Amino acid sequence: MIGVPLKNVIRYSLAGVSYDIWVFPGLIFILSSLSLYPLLYREFFDLRIHRKVLVNIALTPHSKNKIVFASLVVAGLEALVVASIGTIFYTGLIPIVLTLPNLIFLLCCLVVYLLLLGNLFISVSLLIDTLTTMSLVMFMVFLLILFGNGFLIEFSFFPLGFESFLKWQPLSLPFQSYQRFNATGMIDWSTMVSLIPVIYFWIILNGYLLKRKLRQ
Repeated sequence: MIGVPLKNVIRYSLAGVSYDIWVFPGLIFILSSLSLYPLLYREFFDLRIHRKVLVNIALTPHSKNKIVFASLVVAGLEALVVASIGTIFYTGLIPIVLTLPNLIFLLCCLVVYLLLLGNLFISVSLLIDTLTTMSLVMFMVFLLILFGNGFLIEFSFFPLGFESFLKWQPLSLPFQSYQRFNATGMIDWSTMVSLIPVIYFWIILNGYLLKRKLRQ
């Protein structure tokens, strides 16, 4: 629904690659984002505001940081399974040559992206207590996911100042690393390594928020 009609509007990327082939990794990132959200929303918003399972889990000897990390891992695995199914389906429709190194690095970048996005979902779910506000904020987050990470439209199509802002927001960095590897074969280690401390401290922050929200 996205790739097929848009390839008639944006026929080629700026590098001259056919749009339906260029957009493939972006569609996988989008599909993973949509798959990641429901579990984290249920765990940290729905069950919390209704005082259900999450409260009981929080009473276990496990630290809040471990609870946050475990939820990220489970939701991330579910998103990776859905992404794998989407990859098989899309490659069955569009002739794409996906080499083993490309596939492995795509999964690595996707894991880093899902950990960042999952932390964002958890933070929003813990900071907001009303369904209306939650719906509005998540609508804006998904607008950022769809159009602010270069998944569907290359950053070069944006005005210069806006492009610079979008390129440096953390959610877009794993995808940029993959696109750079796909084009040049070089791994941007500095970007990937720099995101690990961000993920680590974000998990700690979410553990603190969870503790405060449950008043423990």
